[in-house]
Amino acid sequence: MAAQRVFPLSCVVQQYTWGKMGSNSEVAQLLASSDPQIRISEDKPYAELWMGTHPRGDAKILDNTIPQKTLGQWIAENQDCLGSKVKDTFNGQLPFLFKVLSVETALSIQAHPNKELAEKLHRQAPEHYPDANHKPEIAIALTSFQGLCGFRPIEEIVAFLKKVPEFQFLIGENAATQLKHSIGRDSHVVASALKTCFSHLMKTEKKVVVEQLNLLVKRISQEVAAGNKTESIYGELLLQLHQQYPGDIGCFAIYFLNLLTLKPGEAMFLEANVPHAYLKGGGSQSLGGPALESQVPRHTSSAKHMPTVCPQTAWSAWRVQTTQCALA
Repeated sequence: MAAQRVFPLSCVVQQYTWGKMGSNSEVAQLLASSDPQIRISEDKPYAELWMGTHPRGDAKILDNTIPQKTLGQWIAENQDCLGSKVKDTFNGQLPFLFKVLSVETALSIQAHPNKELAEKLHRQAPEHYPDANHKPEIAIALTSFQGLCGFRPIEEIVAFLKKVPEFQFLIGENAATQLKHSIGRDSHVVASALKTCFSHLMKTEKKVVVEQLNLLVKRISQEVAAGNKTESIYGELLLQLHQQYPGDIGCFAIYFLNLLTLKPGEAMFLEANVPHAYLKGGGSQSLGGPALESQVPRHTSSAKHMPTVCPQTAWSAWRVQTTQCALA
């Protein structure tokens, strides 16, 4: 008798602090619609709904006629469901983790290692990188969804250095000049200048970052109080991020990275080594590889393991294009 291929699952919810609270969360709404007996706690965040076989979120099987209790157990005993190519390539594991996200406060800036670097990091620090696989990712907006993805065109970063003296101060005169002179040059010159600027920012002493960020917040707040517009330097977003993470160096990342606001159905693909961060909204996400969460190097105060982020980053500047997906 052929193994049953369709059965209901109970999926794991992750209550990370950045998630939307209670029934305001798209994750909580989806959870409640799938099981009327579920009680949503209005004072708790519902950040992610995981559908897969992750060790910290193996989906439970809700069919008592099936002997296996979880999706991971079922796949382990029904390897043909993966197909021969996937089974051989990923050692009999499900090669992706599918999520629904509901973001209230910004996530840390992160970059996913490519396959070669993932294997190297796994050998060097398996406690931080328990998976030797890379982690390509696509995010599809279910609501208006805001995020940062990849470095801006150099001209835009240079423009922010002129408009935001606090940003210029942290980068330093020499690095800023190098970046300006890289405009129109070949990709290696651009990459070197971009790496110098971003690395200089990320290695700046915490005290200095806090001082300059406070000066910028004060200046923007005064402009807003006077009725002046601050859209040209993303004043509203800067204040929002500072309120969420006071003194955090990641607040200045909005001047380095492309800012996207996706409409429902629009998507962004996140290649290996591309820095990115989700800021606000609801979306679905698919992560390639067995995809362990601790596989990702991060920036900002919420970082899990930062030393490899700057060396692995893709130092190329580009203008973002979004992709429209069909939502059923």
